[in-house]
Amino acid sequence: MKVLQINKFLKVVGGAETYMFQLSKSLQHNGIEVKFWGMSDPENIVNDFPELEAENISFQNQGLFNKLGSVIDTVYSKSNRRKISKVLDDYKPDIVHIHNYNFQLTPSILPEIKKRGIKVVQTIHDSQMVCPYHRLYNFQRNEVCTKCVKGSFVNCIKDRCFDGSIFKSTVGALESKLYHSLGYYNKYIDSYISPSRFLANLIQNRVDKEITVIPNFTQDPKDLSKVKTDKEYYLYYGRISDEKGILELIDIFKETKLNLLIVGKGPLANDVETITESISNIDFIGPKYGHKLFELVRESKYVVQSSKWYENCPMTIIESFALSVPVIGSNHSGFKDLIEDGKTGYLINFDNISDTIFRLQEIDKKDTSSMKKNVSDYYNNNLSEHVHIDKILAVYNKLLSK
Repeated sequence: MKVLQINKFLKVVGGAETYMFQLSKSLQHNGIEVKFWGMSDPENIVNDFPELEAENISFQNQGLFNKLGSVIDTVYSKSNRRKISKVLDDYKPDIVHIHNYNFQLTPSILPEIKKRGIKVVQTIHDSQMVCPYHRLYNFQRNEVCTKCVKGSFVNCIKDRCFDGSIFKSTVGALESKLYHSLGYYNKYIDSYISPSRFLANLIQNRVDKEITVIPNFTQDPKDLSKVKTDKEYYLYYGRISDEKGILELIDIFKETKLNLLIVGKGPLANDVETITESISNIDFIGPKYGHKLFELVRESKYVVQSSKWYENCPMTIIESFALSVPVIGSNHSGFKDLIEDGKTGYLINFDNISDTIFRLQEIDKKDTSSMKKNVSDYYNNNLSEHVHIDKILAVYNKLLSK
């Protein structure tokens, strides 16, 4: 079997790329040939079609005239349609597995795949098909927003969802309106995969096809068997930004005697460093990666994720579960798909600070040994690499048998 992975970025920018490369590595271990196509970039870690990669379009430092020209290419790209045609004819894949492609690659590539009879699978990494801004969050109002899920995409323009810009928001709304009106998402995608039932239910408002729910996975962290797991601290790790609820989390923990360790980077990093300097039970140590990060996760009592915005299938939870660490997460979105309250962690409404303080103090009194066993069992049965690959291959083989 030959699989072509398509994603706008061919370097690790976020969770979608991390997932795509891990998935591809696992597919290759199962004897499947994999190649990649996306935007050109000197930092790309794969380079299968160097002469046929999509142009790397940037809106920065462009005058209005040039920007308008680029807008056409970010909505519909004739160039990328020609390039993908040559890639398909050269490689002749059995399956095209698409990840993030709107704006940089554009859905203009889809008809070229379909007319060759190649089966198309899309993993839905965000809410772009129901939210032009693809985040279900309005940063101008600092709140979750679902106006476009069932309503008009004009809401994106009214609320200036793209960086407060009417220009960018108009482009985003027009792009969404165009491809839904033309029926691209029902016509050209053969099978959808969503990492969470939460996201699948949202997308189902505008897409008629069945969506298979397959949670993300992580390749098991290695060489951590000798790490002690009895340290009494709670761990937040990830992006240090307002939508993640980090400032509220600090306000909660400073009113307790519980130890909180904060790991990560982001726009609020300097603020968090300043605030926590005078709080004895909270430490901020900046970003950590790889083995050093997983040691901190493995040694924690709980991982805490207090996101205010909706999450799809947080990799922090899957990584924590891989290390048998329960998670205290927000009581919404993809957290509810992964965390069984009282069994593999706890679901909390972090916006109620007094109630959260009380719940954390009660949780801290509980022994975690049985919960760690539950987490390990859940991970092995639902989120491990071999379980995930078996489900992905089942989707591929079902399509190829039609």
